[in-house]
Amino acid sequence: MKIALYASSHGFGHASRIAALADSFIRFGIYVYLCTDRPRFLFQELKAEDYQYREISIDRGVVHGANLVTDLPATKKALLKLFGQREEIVAREVEFLRQEKIDLVIADIPFFIVEACGYAEVPVFGVSNFDWAFIYGGIFSDDEDMLPVINTIWGLYRRMDKSYLLDLGNKGSVPGFKYPVLGGLLTREKSEFKDIRTIYDIDSDEPILLMMFGGEGTIDLPLQEICKAWNGVVMSPYQASEIGNLIRVSPDEDFLSLMHAADLVICKPGYSTFSEILSLGKSMICVPRKNYPEEEVLLAGVEDYPPAVVVEDFPQDVEGIRELFAQVPHGDFAQKTSNSELAGKMLADYLKAKYPEDRLLSVCDLGSNNMNYILYNKSRGELIHRSWCSTYLGKDIADGVLSDRSLERAFEAIQDILNRDRWLPSEKILIATGVNRVASNASELLNRIKKEYQYKTKIISAKTEMHYAWQAALPLMKEGMNNLVIDIGGASTELAWKDARDRVQGISLDFGLQSLLRIEEAGKSAILRVKKDLEALPKLQNINIIAVGLTATVLARVVKKMDYRQILSSPELLISLGDLGDFKSSLEDDDEEEYKDMVNNSYELITIQLAAMIMELLLDRYGCWDFMVCNDGISIGYAKWIK
Repeated sequence: MKIALYASSHGFGHASRIAALADSFIRFGIYVYLCTDRPRFLFQELKAEDYQYREISIDRGVVHGANLVTDLPATKKALLKLFGQREEIVAREVEFLRQEKIDLVIADIPFFIVEACGYAEVPVFGVSNFDWAFIYGGIFSDDEDMLPVINTIWGLYRRMDKSYLLDLGNKGSVPGFKYPVLGGLLTREKSEFKDIRTIYDIDSDEPILLMMFGGEGTIDLPLQEICKAWNGVVMSPYQASEIGNLIRVSPDEDFLSLMHAADLVICKPGYSTFSEILSLGKSMICVPRKNYPEEEVLLAGVEDYPPAVVVEDFPQDVEGIRELFAQVPHGDFAQKTSNSELAGKMLADYLKAKYPEDRLLSVCDLGSNNMNYILYNKSRGELIHRSWCSTYLGKDIADGVLSDRSLERAFEAIQDILNRDRWLPSEKILIATGVNRVASNASELLNRIKKEYQYKTKIISAKTEMHYAWQAALPLMKEGMNNLVIDIGGASTELAWKDARDRVQGISLDFGLQSLLRIEEAGKSAILRVKKDLEALPKLQNINIIAVGLTATVLARVVKKMDYRQILSSPELLISLGDLGDFKSSLEDDDEEEYKDMVNNSYELITIQLAAMIMELLLDRYGCWDFMVCNDGISIGYAKWIK
C-alpha cells in the first residue's frame, strides 16, 4: 500500500501529527509520502528508506505578527493569493496521485487536496483537532468579503470520505468534518530518548525548565527574571545575552527528548506541544495568545489535566515567578496515546469502503527467523498488502526449548504488525513452521498470539509447507520445464517439484540459516553439510529454479543492491551465478561497508551469505546459471489454497 500524508503549512503541530501517523503506518510496512513544506527535522525519527518527502506548500494557515498575535490583513492577503493558485495546486496534486498510484490520502488539514483526490479518484481522510473553516470563520467573523472563501473551504471538507477528531478538539472546532470519528491523542513517540543531561553536562539532581513555543515565533517573556527564579537550568531556543543558568538549544533539537528530561515546560497553546506534554505526563505553564480560535479549544482540552497552569498575564518580577512555579503540581500524569489504534481504524475504514463485500484474509507465517504477513483479498485473488519483521525466534534454542528471552523478543517484534492488523475486517490465521515444529514450548507464543489478537494458530508439517510454497511459485513456473521450488528457512529448507505423474513431491532438508550458523560456530563446515543434503534431491533435467519467500527477497536486495520497492515491483527477477560470485568476492575483500545499510545487523548479513551459498550449491548441482526470485511465500500459498 501507498499512503500520502498532507500537513498544513502552519506551525509544527500538523506536521508532528503527520509524523506520528507516518511512523505508525511504516511500522505496518506501508510506504508513505510526506507532502508538506514543514522542516525535515520534524521527521528525523523516520527511516529514510520508508518514506519520501515532497516539499510542497498546499495551504497557508495564519500569519502571525509580533508576540504571536494574528495579523489579519497579512492572513487575508495570503489566503486570497492561495485561492488564485487553486487550479495550479490541484492539477499538480492530481498528477502526483495518479503517477505514484496512491491508495489513500490523509490530510491534516489542507483543503485543496480534497478536490485533487476527487479528480484522481483516490479516497481522502481528514484528521485534526480543528479545521481551517473554524479558524478563518473566527478571525474573519467581521469581514463579509471572506465568507465565500470560508464557505468554499467548508464545502471541500464536507467532501472527505472520512474524518477523525483528535483529543484537544471538539465537534465545534471541525465544522467541515462530516460525522467525525473520535481519534484519541495522536502524538510523536520515541522508543529511546537522548540522554539530555549527559549531552549538555547537567547534574542528575538539577531541575530542568524547558521554554518552547513551537514553529511560529516566540512570546515576549522576562527571560532574565525566569532564569533567576528557577533553581536549576533553563533550556530554550531563545536568542539571549549570556545568562548563567540558560542553555540555548537549536530550534531543530530533539524537543521530545528535551521534554522527557524536563521537570517543567513553559509554552504557548499548541497541539503538538500539549499532546507531547500529556503523553509524557509533564508539568506545564501555558501562556495563551490573543485572537486565535484554536487556543480556546486547546485550553479546554487541558482543563482536567492536573499539572497544567494557564497564565494570562505572566509575572514580570522574580518573586512573582517563583510563586507561580510553586503553584504547579508535579507527578506522573501520563496520558494514553492512540497512534496505533488510529492508524488501524483508518486502514479498516479504507478497506470497508474499497472492499465492502469481499472476503479478506490476514495470514502470518511465523518461522524460525522472521514473521511474514499478508493482507489478501480472497474474493478477487489479490494481494493488498505485505509486511514482515525479524523475530530471531529460533536463534537461542537449546535442547529443543525456546528461551524466555526468545519468546518475549519474538512477541515484541510482531506487535507492530498485529497491533494495526487487529482493527482490520479480516479473517486472521497464523501458520507456524521451522523451529515451532521442534520446540517443546512453541505453543506458549502461539497461545499468546491467539489470546491477545484472536488469531487462529496452527503448526504445519514440512509436507504442507512444501505445498504452500508450490502454490506461491505458480505464477513464475515455466511450461515444458521441470520447476524446482526452494524455500530457505531458519531451521529447515523445503524443496518441491513434480514427478513423472505430475504430482507435487518434496523434501524437507534438516538445515536452515540459523542451524548452519551454529554449525559454523562449532567449527564445522556448513558447505559440506549442504552439499551432502542436496544429494538427496532427484536428478532432473531442463530445470527452472524458483526461490520463494523472505529469504529470497532479502538475498535479492543485498546481491542486486536494490531497495525493497524495486524488488517487490520486479515480477521476474533473476539472480545469476555471476551475481552470487560478485557478492562473495566483495565480502572476501572485507568490503562489508557497502552492504551495511541493506541489512538490519551483522547477524542478518551472515545469514544472507549462507543463503547465497545454498543457492550457489543448488545451481551447481543442476548445472543452472540462474534462479528466479518469488517474493511471495507460504502465506500467499496458504491464502490461494484455502477454500
